[in-house]
Amino acid sequence: MIIFYLFVCLSLLQTCLTDNDNNYKMYSNHRMYHIEGHEDGMDKAMDFLTKNYEIPYHSRTEKGCHMLVAPELVPIVEGISFTHGLNTKVIYNDFSELIRNEKNRTRRTNNEFSWTAYYDVDDIYNYLQNMSDEHPQWAQLVVGGQSYEGRQILGLRINTPTNVDKPVMFIESGIHAREWIAPATTTYFINELLTSSDPEIMEMRDQFDWHIFPTVNPDGYHYSYTRDRMWRKTRSPSDNGCYGADPNRNWDYNWLDYGASSNPCNYQTYGGSKPFSEIETRTLSEYISGLENMLGYIAFHADAQMLLLPYSDSSEHIDNYDDLKQIGDASLSRGYAVNKAKYGGPGTASEILYKASGGSIDWVRYTQGTRLVYVYELRGRFFQWPASRIHEQGDEVTQMMVGLVSEARKLGYF
Repeated sequence: MIIFYLFVCLSLLQTCLTDNDNNYKMYSNHRMYHIEGHEDGMDKAMDFLTKNYEIPYHSRTEKGCHMLVAPELVPIVEGISFTHGLNTKVIYNDFSELIRNEKNRTRRTNNEFSWTAYYDVDDIYNYLQNMSDEHPQWAQLVVGGQSYEGRQILGLRINTPTNVDKPVMFIESGIHAREWIAPATTTYFINELLTSSDPEIMEMRDQFDWHIFPTVNPDGYHYSYTRDRMWRKTRSPSDNGCYGADPNRNWDYNWLDYGASSNPCNYQTYGGSKPFSEIETRTLSEYISGLENMLGYIAFHADAQMLLLPYSDSSEHIDNYDDLKQIGDASLSRGYAVNKAKYGGPGTASEILYKASGGSIDWVRYTQGTRLVYVYELRGRFFQWPASRIHEQGDEVTQMMVGLVSEARKLGYF
């Protein structure tokens, strides 16, 4: 086995295959594997591969691991899997087909913002500005922080006039760049809050001081949209020439304890050089700390299709866990009625997904004491979701939020 490992360590360097027309990384001939077997073998194989090679995507669950593999790494992955007694199955022979199909489906026919296409960050920000201009009595453009490349982290504050200080409801979305359905669904939800005539949605709008940020990693999202569909991190450079940190492993709560890497070249989970090393997380945390009376913090991710509770790196339950689960059950039930899409959970990530430290929701719960904290992992497969069906998840999420608010009110949270 030692000889085999020495051999693979000296194997060919991975190359980046790009689209010749626009320099967009297409992942031509990259295979998507499903790997399964006994836990010890999975741990050793994944640890070796992710530490020694650029693996643009891997996801571990109780049922096994999905891994996106460059063509030159195919014999290495299959060899290591065989060595550890693991079974491999090819899900896609050429991942570029998915990217190409998505690009073809997301072409826009006009300049009007809609939910039948995915948009770059500037278009999303223009939409926020337009909604603020159209509803000046309710909606105000707010700056939640800055990015490494000089972008603002823009959001919309929705607060209908009242003489009473309302509890704050905060929505964070798009912290992982490649999870495009999250910003799209968030803008859909904004549109529902501002334009719906449904009495329940209008009541939900009026009950809270909403602070909604569709993309809190704007540099990473822009890079995913224009250069590399599977990009997840920020875009800050490290001293060794690699780029980005995982902004959902960079918060100052149990930093690097679980599910994070200290290697700047790790494609997915590099936790940064220190807690809040990334300007995006540091400035957003300052904005959050300045909010008074924050009742709820909701994060939208994709695409595990489940509802997660804090803490993400522990199976010990927080003091109001039972309430959060009851509220979460009501939320998922309300969403299920829309399209009959069943979500896993509610539960902690460590119990139903995987352990991960340094995430935003854990920091918010621990440092701010926010009582209602959730992560909604939306639907999809390898971060692909048809643009023509964005409205399905938009309607689901809107109803999930109605269910969450309704049950929280019944339990006396506001």
